[in-house]
Amino acid sequence: MTQAALPTLRFRPRLWAALLHVLLLGGAFVLFMGRKPGLFRAQAIVDRVPDFYTHVLNFSLSYLLLAGAGYLWVLLGVRLRVVAWAALALAVANVAYEGWLPLLNTRDPVDAMYGVAGTALAFAWLWLVTRFGLWRDPPARA
Repeated sequence: MTQAALPTLRFRPRLWAALLHVLLLGGAFVLFMGRKPGLFRAQAIVDRVPDFYTHVLNFSLSYLLLAGAGYLWVLLGVRLRVVAWAALALAVANVAYEGWLPLLNTRDPVDAMYGVAGTALAFAWLWLVTRFGLWRDPPARA
């Protein structure tokens, strides 16, 4: 009986890329956790941008979604063009939801800008990883 071939990673991340990826995901999550007053809310951010934490949910969710899924796609060998299309779809979804859909939401163009910024930063990170942070993983020998 033969075993079905499982998808394998075509690339391995360099150590710095893997560590920085985890730190960036953690940073986006800490920003998300700062929505509630407490340990994760940075007063320096509130002093500079008082309404930052009212909009950071869109930034964090967009970043975490694209950077999380996109990183795996890049390691699997998905072309960056496909990731770019996903980023564009996520940015358009942010603008559409915050600009025109009042479903469970108050229209807020600033929220849309934060979501687009999170998407753009995640894509920029994935571009850097693709350009400088990968090693080709040699195929396994049977």
